[in-house]
Amino acid sequence: MSRKMIFYLAAALVFGMTARVAAAETGGEPSPSMTMETITVQETLISPTRQEGDLLHTGSMVTRAGISLAGAGATGSVFKVLDLLPGVDTELQDPLGIAGKEMRIRGIRSMFAGMSVEGLPNYGIMPVGPRDDIYDLENLESVGLYKGSTPLSLGTGSGNRGGTISLAYRRPAPDFQLDLRQQLGSDNARRSFIRLDSGRLPTGTSFFGSYSRAEADKWKGSGDLGPRDHVTIGVVQPLGERAKLELFYNYNDVERHDFKPLSYAEADQIKDAYRHDYNPSLSGNGAVDVNYYDYHRGDYQNSDLLAILSFQPRPGSSLTLKPYYSREDGTTLDGKADKVRELERYGLTTEYLGQFDNFNLTAGYWYESHDLKKYVRANAITATGRVYSGWKYLSDNHGNGDIHSPYLQLARRFGKWTVQAGVKYFYYAEPSSTAYRGSAAAGTPYSYEDALDHNLGEDAALSLDRMTYDEWLPSLAVGCQWNDKLELYANYGRNYMRPYAYVPVATIYAANRSRFQAAGLTLQDVMDDWDMETSDNIDVGVRYYGDWFELQPTIFFARHHDLLALAYDPQVGVNYHQNVGDATAIGAELAVTLYPTENLLVFINPSYTRMRFDDDLERGGTMVHIEGKQLPDTPEMLFKTGLIYTLGRLEIAPTFKYVGRRYGDPQNDQPISPHGLVDLSLRYTRKNIFSLRSVTAELAVSNLFDRKYVGSIIAQDDGSGSAYYAGAPFSAVFSLRARF
Repeated sequence: MSRKMIFYLAAALVFGMTARVAAAETGGEPSPSMTMETITVQETLISPTRQEGDLLHTGSMVTRAGISLAGAGATGSVFKVLDLLPGVDTELQDPLGIAGKEMRIRGIRSMFAGMSVEGLPNYGIMPVGPRDDIYDLENLESVGLYKGSTPLSLGTGSGNRGGTISLAYRRPAPDFQLDLRQQLGSDNARRSFIRLDSGRLPTGTSFFGSYSRAEADKWKGSGDLGPRDHVTIGVVQPLGERAKLELFYNYNDVERHDFKPLSYAEADQIKDAYRHDYNPSLSGNGAVDVNYYDYHRGDYQNSDLLAILSFQPRPGSSLTLKPYYSREDGTTLDGKADKVRELERYGLTTEYLGQFDNFNLTAGYWYESHDLKKYVRANAITATGRVYSGWKYLSDNHGNGDIHSPYLQLARRFGKWTVQAGVKYFYYAEPSSTAYRGSAAAGTPYSYEDALDHNLGEDAALSLDRMTYDEWLPSLAVGCQWNDKLELYANYGRNYMRPYAYVPVATIYAANRSRFQAAGLTLQDVMDDWDMETSDNIDVGVRYYGDWFELQPTIFFARHHDLLALAYDPQVGVNYHQNVGDATAIGAELAVTLYPTENLLVFINPSYTRMRFDDDLERGGTMVHIEGKQLPDTPEMLFKTGLIYTLGRLEIAPTFKYVGRRYGDPQNDQPISPHGLVDLSLRYTRKNIFSLRSVTAELAVSNLFDRKYVGSIIAQDDGSGSAYYAGAPFSAVFSLRARF
């Protein structure tokens, strides 16, 4: 089918037919729990979900059925799935979600959001933050998001100042199943997926195993996205009537070339610069060849193993132990630099749920030990290619870093009212480290281990002592189940972000060593002034369940404290990262779900976010006027709507997203025009065909009208740097899925 035919067919369906998109709120019988919003697409449109151990929290959850609504990019990107929710703006650089992406949650960058899978932390460094692209979404039962106050039981890794994403694995099926899926699409996109479920064996054991491989050409310029190879394994073993052991292993390996970022001048004329990218060939001129496409790529491997041992001592109580191990190895070629990370983390969480004198009690503890190695190798671009030219950052950690985080929560119901209060203590220790001076050593391309063996010489000014940070994180929530149709709630929670810009500030120090030393400052002196970032979050909302509609308005307010920002130090005469930023967020979100007929469901999700710095910054001896200005890449207005119409076996689902004006800088001098995008999904399903449970054919179309627009903006909130990326063009991905 030609692109033109697809375009006209899709346009006719969008404007000529009615459709539905499912977004159902948790409902059911009155309960002491305030349940989570659920977006679901299935025969039963209302699907209740609950966060175990939390009597009152107001998160949003996208179920497996909702995941399918997010299109081809959702098969490997958690961020893309969350784009269905109000107050969330996700921009992919490619339709499959293999390349880079950026997400803002109520104005906060995704690098400042926490992510947990089965309550255990997912995060890394350089860059800091969650790894959203290391899962196959077919293996996830649900994807949840807490935009403000976060359940204490979720391990949030490097921090959750921007909220917390919660993932849950899809368990093995109770009977034998085989799931096969093949996707083909624009720009030579292709993805194969297989999952085998054993069913329940005579021993009570059940397991699943899955494998996928995805790859595509870059939609502009030279280079490839992928291959991406992925493996997931899950095992469930009952241990008598009151205990159960679950094991999950997740492995992801991806190679990809990068898209070239655009300058603001190019982004401002996006139609002219839409196809600008890295150079396709070498010229022999180093100044030109720094932009050769094969000098901008990455290779990343992640492996995670976790176990869940749950035991029910008596009815109404449970004890859970979750040990885990995680490893990440990644290398990014960025022109003249090789950024390398070798991360190893292991730990456990334990939690008790029970009753105590008419209170629901949750008590737990999270411990982690980690070795987070990171280093940056420099290269010169010559007529013969990239040549090793020393180390920009090289250090050796002395032992591991540690996290200790106990928490306690009590909840009680008083008639229609529910009250919940808790507190979490977060303690983090960064190990001491010895830094080494960079040396080209006759051009020898040392590995990290080899470089340490070559005795490059210790750098006392950049070496660090053991550093510790801690914070108390309280939470409080009140809810009222007024009647079967009306719920009201208000909650407060404090979130955190541990220090994260070690390499940038170390390289700034190294480049301005004489100035810092003239002021009598070592890197340790700079770090001693650092503190943890925190945010205080308040949500107030109402949920009303009518006979054919649901309304869920929310008003939110947040204060963000001690943000790391690039600021001027007159004592040194240099700009470097300091905890001098404060910001305030206020806004409103509305989730509307309509059920006009049995085969039609419509959702409308507008949101308004005002996220602004409280004070100006001094940089380079001058004031950067950002007070009262909107944070970069944060539209005040977001509007999302969609519908799904079921016509027999055919499901038609168009969606529309409007992104208001954004800015690429905190001074708001670099405006980016609003844009609107239409996506379309056509899905046809036949059940019980010969030996098949079902066969599904699907066509997922992104950017239906081929809008040329600015998508991702990788913007530092303090204005220390911004990179603009063209949004992905029209693409179509056809999928055929068979379940045995």
